[in-house]
Amino acid sequence: MRLTDEQRDALNTLSDHIVALLPNDVTGATILKDELIVTARRESIAGVLTALRNDANCQFTQLVELTAVDYPEREERFEVVYCLLSMKQNLRVRIKITTDEATPVPTVTGVFSTAGWFEREV
Repeated sequence: MRLTDEQRDALNTLSDHIVALLPNDVTGATILKDELIVTARRESIAGVLTALRNDANCQFTQLVELTAVDYPEREERFEVVYCLLSMKQNLRVRIKITTDEATPVPTVTGVFSTAGWFEREV
């Protein structure tokens, strides 16, 4: 399903807002295939998700998925991907962090209690 011009404008505005809101924690944001993707620092993930949940312009109150992707050719070969939903805004966002085989990823169960199951599976 393609985004309307209004939805694309909303994602661009949201992207700019998130980068401004979290300048020390977010390393980039892009819209790819009609989805907002935000890249964050691994050590900041709980704070980033908290801000996206609590900020009045975001209101991403549901963690709908947490998964990982393996890119063996990269030094930090794993991408951990958090998919959030804002029912109030009717928008979704993906937050990505990277890690290697030895570096643990901080838990986000204090932000979204449903993350516990996802984290164990990932």
